[in-house]
Amino acid sequence: MLVLINSVPVNVLGLLAVGCAVGFLSGFFGIGGGALITPILQIFFGIPFEICVGSILAQAIGTSFSATLRHWQLGNVDLKLAITFAGGSLIGVEIGARILDHLKLMGQIEIGRQQIPMVELYPKWLFFILLLVVAMGILIESSRKRESGNPPNGFLRSLQVPPYITFPTSRIQRISIISATYPALLIGIMPGLLGIGGGIIILPLLIYGYGVRTRMAIGTSLSIVFFSVFFGTVAHGLRGNCNLTLVAILLVGSTIAAQFGAIATQKINASSIRFYFAFVVLAVDGIILVDLFKLIF
Repeated sequence: MLVLINSVPVNVLGLLAVGCAVGFLSGFFGIGGGALITPILQIFFGIPFEICVGSILAQAIGTSFSATLRHWQLGNVDLKLAITFAGGSLIGVEIGARILDHLKLMGQIEIGRQQIPMVELYPKWLFFILLLVVAMGILIESSRKRESGNPPNGFLRSLQVPPYITFPTSRIQRISIISATYPALLIGIMPGLLGIGGGIIILPLLIYGYGVRTRMAIGTSLSIVFFSVFFGTVAHGLRGNCNLTLVAILLVGSTIAAQFGAIATQKINASSIRFYFAFVVLAVDGIILVDLFKLIF
């Protein structure tokens, strides 16, 4: 069964399968799913990049909210930390959306004998480099601590610049407000530019930057993702970058599967979750790299 998404015929069952898979991984790893869906929809289904960005943000609202509710019931959400972090990320979302607007206006670049849209080339390279750095860092750290469920020491806690704030639920007795908000501003650019909620960076930042326990980091990350993708959806909806048919199909599978992903986190060792997360990121990175070679060569 086919459906038209911005004049592109797309298999409905294929979209449902993608929604289910990403929903489960979102609930399990604390990410909104955009980092996984964006390259898949663009590469395998041929949907325009800017439509992928806006639609996936809208889809991630349902997925992240559904998974957040489950993690809240499991006691894995630090709401104070989520709201503090989300406040800094909203400005970044608008910055990212404006960068995407600028790339669309730049038109195409000629590489070899091909005309490649700037809006596809530059974000994909950024995506690839970003995911590679994140995956390798997590893989190295988690490989050293497979036998321990203890979180790494948060390197951002060492910044001694007042004023300070505390997050008792996450066992953070004192941290500089600069450490809690400025990284959020930078990460907020990703939803606007790449169509991802930022969870793929927020999760390791909470674990390695703030020293938050892995399961608490997953639930809190999903809460932060919910706030950022909500604002990002509004920003891209006003720009006409959302396709409601695409959003609805993805949501059917992802909201249900996210519940099972959240439950599964309770059954797996914390350091193993971090270890597996690195391989998921590397798999997405491999897909992007293959597509970049196709574009260039």
